Amino acid sequence: MNFLDSELVAGILSGDGCELVDSPGQADVVLINGCSVRDHAEQRVWGQLGRLAELKKGKRLKIAVIGCIAENYKEEIFNRFPYVDLVVGPRRISEIKKLLEKVIRDERRILSCGKEKRLLKDESIAKRKSKLQAFVRVMTGCDNFCSYCIVPYVRGRERSRPAKDILAEITKLMQTGYKEIMLLGQNVNSYGRGLPGDIDFADLLKKISNIKGIEKIGFMTSHPKDMSMKLIETIADEEKISRQVHLPVQSGSGKILRLMNRKYTNIDYLRLIDKIKRIIPKVTLSTDVMVGFPTETKDDFKMTCDLMKKVKFSRAFIFKYSPRPPAVSSRMKDDVDLNEKKQRHQVLLKLQQQISLKEKK
Repeated sequence: MNFLDSELVAGILSGDGCELVDSPGQADVVLINGCSVRDHAEQRVWGQLGRLAELKKGKRLKIAVIGCIAENYKEEIFNRFPYVDLVVGPRRISEIKKLLEKVIRDERRILSCGKEKRLLKDESIAKRKSKLQAFVRVMTGCDNFCSYCIVPYVRGRERSRPAKDILAEITKLMQTGYKEIMLLGQNVNSYGRGLPGDIDFADLLKKISNIKGIEKIGFMTSHPKDMSMKLIETIADEEKISRQVHLPVQSGSGKILRLMNRKYTNIDYLRLIDKIKRIIPKVTLSTDVMVGFPTETKDDFKMTCDLMKKVKFSRAFIFKYSPRPPAVSSRMKDDVDLNEKKQRHQVLLKLQQQISLKEKK
């Protein structure tokens, strides 16, 4: 999602005398698109901003911080880094050109966060790096409020793009030579809620499959609680839809899943995996896993290891828990020692490597 946002900003700003350069030292404007979902990503942004301080001395350089981190910290970014000129949340990036022009013309700092005035009807202006695969946003925001996650706070509640806008954008991309599409959303499985008419994500996939020139359709991310039988059967029936399904489990412990507000149990998840493997030929599964969530015991962690051994994911993205205010879990005691988190992280990484090697054989 952040990668597409960066491509979109590059597309909006390219032309009219603006062009991308290879390094900050060559730039008149530097934009940092920062994620705030995990602490490590935030630390990288703060480090980048620290390095830019020296670069700005004696230059008319303008520095902008955009994305989730901008929405999360707002004016605090100006307080910590007074040489930053512009802070723009992810729901306001369509206005980036106008905002930059104001900063340059008026020589003043601007904060632009909160709800977007409108969803972009067409994002095909994005300056994409790949000439084969294009990212296409089908929805923004999230209504799930997992207790560890700040996405609903920084990207807002769920809003689906009208199907006609998505289909028109993909058709245009096919006409310019693209062959593959990756559909993006915080929870693509809930696509269609709030739109007029009766359309869901499975219906959208079928419509996209009929577009001339398209060869492969991928999507991410899926929430297990919304993975319907209709969607599973659609993936199985449509040749152009990727057999790679990303289905974040987060934990193998029913207790931890309940505290995470994931709205399914470890048993529910394993039953869903059995259905997917039975119905979709040659399916491969990837996942997200978090270690060290508050109150996670060694037994809880063992349940996560056991689940990974049962499912045999082709790929797993494994993270150490860190509190993310204002998410609910940030008010819980972060009671798993950092060294224990690191050890569990390493155990899962090695376990996944072993599983991947066995599956390849």
